[in-house]
Parts: sequence; structure tokens; C-alpha cells
Amino acid sequence: MTVKRILLAAAAAAVMTSPAWAVPGLAPANQGKGHRPSTTPNNTGNPGSSHRSAEGTKNTGGKGNHASNGSSHKCKPHRVGYVVSGTLVSQTLTKNADGTYSGEVTIEIKHTNHHAAGDKGTKAYKVANVHVTFGLSDTNSDGTVALDDLKAGDQVQLIGKITALAKKCDKSKFTASTTIRMIVFHAPVTPGS
Repeated sequence: MTVKRILLAAAAAAVMTSPAWAVPGLAPANQGKGHRPSTTPNNTGNPGSSHRSAEGTKNTGGKGNHASNGSSHKCKPHRVGYVVSGTLVSQTLTKNADGTYSGEVTIEIKHTNHHAAGDKGTKAYKVANVHVTFGLSDTNSDGTVALDDLKAGDQVQLIGKITALAKKCDKSKFTASTTIRMIVFHAPVTPGS
């Protein structure tokens, strides 16, 4: 009994003092059939290969062309928010049967969002079927606030979408298209208010 205890204590001490790398590990039960990394670089059979960078696609002979020559899906026009505001110069809007308005609005632009930054000065906008909000008082006292209450100098905000391309895309044949969907009119700001 004593010899067995001594051998058992010696074996336990040897295992505990050995570094982890020196202790043999267990072999997997199904060697050769597990999930191993592919030995083929940039494997095109991988479902994620369609999201690979241009270099990775070129290395596999794939069809992708993500160069900045304008043929990438990223270089297709997309719509982004367009907002300008300023003072009303003139308008020729008419009310449609469905309650929307069509015509032309000319404004002196004072503020823009990032996507409308190229628009400055006085600009005329042709609009069709836009929603109009009148945030002003009934100036002609006819009981309704409508187009006949507008006057030059009123504040106006146009909200819509403009087509844009990514920064690195070829813009030589691209012309942005602006679509206004909403116009908001307000009374001019009076000093001290």
C-alpha cells in the first residue's frame, strides 16, 4: 500500500510541475473530418467571397470589379436628403384636386444641408404634387390660410431628395436630379422676437 501511495504522489507531482505544453493532449475522435481552415487562399466557394475587397476578388479570378472607375454598384446614383431654406421671392403654385400643389417657387437661399450645399443665391424650383404647410397667419382675413396669404419675404423651406454618387466615383457624366416633396412657409422673423 505504501509503494502505491508513493508512486501515485510522485506521478501527481510530475504532472503538476510539468508545463502545459509538455502534457500530451487528446486527439479528436474524427481526425481529418472536422472544420479545418482552407488551404486555398481566397476560396471562391466561400459564401462571403462576394463581399471580398478588389484585391481578394482579383486573386481568385472572380467577376467582381470594385475599382473606382464607375462600374461598381457603389457608383450607382442613390437618393439623399435635400433641404434648403431662405426667403420667398415669388411663387406660381396652384392647388391640385388631391390637396397637393404644383408650379414654381423662387427663393433666395440662406441655409442648406450638406447635400444641397452647392445651391446658393436665388433659385427657382419647379415642383409637382408637393405637400405644402402654411405656418403663417391669415393675412387677408378671409378665414383660411392659403396661397393668397403668401408674400415676398416670407420664410420658406424646401424638403426633398437629390441623387448623388460616392466620392471616388467618376462624376464626369453625372447630373444630379432634385425632387422636392414638401414646402413649409412661415412668416418672416421680426427683430426682437
